[in-house]
Amino acid sequence: VPITATTRRILAALIRNGSVRRAWLGVGGMTVRLPEPLADRLGRSQGLRVSEVVPGSPAAAAGMYVGDIVIAAGPIAITRAQDLQRLMLENEIGRRFALTLYRKGALVDVIAELGELVV
Repeated sequence: VPITATTRRILAALIRNGSVRRAWLGVGGMTVRLPEPLADRLGRSQGLRVSEVVPGSPAAAAGMYVGDIVIAAGPIAITRAQDLQRLMLENEIGRRFALTLYRKGALVDVIAELGELVV
């Protein structure tokens, strides 16, 4: 297993707590091509289309809908599900999480309060 910053955080949490806590937004999605005018404006061609919003999740409470395209989480560009997953760290649980979405031809900002992933 390669030792990366993520691996180090996981190992430290396991040693410290005996488990790893993760933040949870409650969406599923897939990478899609952005409409050309938006892609030109953003300087990139992909975003993350929301294909599922878990009922009762932080995403649902924030007003995210199936069909939204996640463009950014704060200042970080989002193009695939892994981009969001990397941001779901223990220290984000309970924090406000700003997302920029593309919905029906307009950019929309929403704020989600991340929950804790319980497995």
